[in-house]
Amino acid sequence: MFESLFNKYPFFRTIPAILCMAIIFKLSSMTGDDLKDFPHVWDKLAHTCEYATLCGCFAMCWTRNEWSKRQWLRVLVVVGLTLAYGCTDEFHQRFVEGRSCDAMDLVADTIGGLIGGTVYALICKLLNKFDPVPPDSPKEEN
Repeated sequence: MFESLFNKYPFFRTIPAILCMAIIFKLSSMTGDDLKDFPHVWDKLAHTCEYATLCGCFAMCWTRNEWSKRQWLRVLVVVGLTLAYGCTDEFHQRFVEGRSCDAMDLVADTIGGLIGGTVYALICKLLNKFDPVPPDSPKEEN
């Protein structure tokens, strides 16, 4: 269903990633006082979940047919994008009152990205096995 919408309007593939990055930026803008009751362990879990979701959103930028080819290279690309955004997020937190740049947050971001990219690749593999998408055909003009 969404595949035909995404093929017609390829820009729509980027909207989930943009929204996810905006949500992460908003959460990063919360001051230390806003987060004082948030336990440290849950912070790492939150980073992992946020960045697993972001990585999955980055992965949606390719079609299922494209995910069928060089799948693990694509996983590395989306994890790299996730890590790059995690670096900018940590840099942003240096300027927020009561927050700091933490290397362990970056580790949690990377682990989340690996989880998100791997899960997306496995889902695409299962979908292609049980509901194959026909190969890309030349576009017909009406």
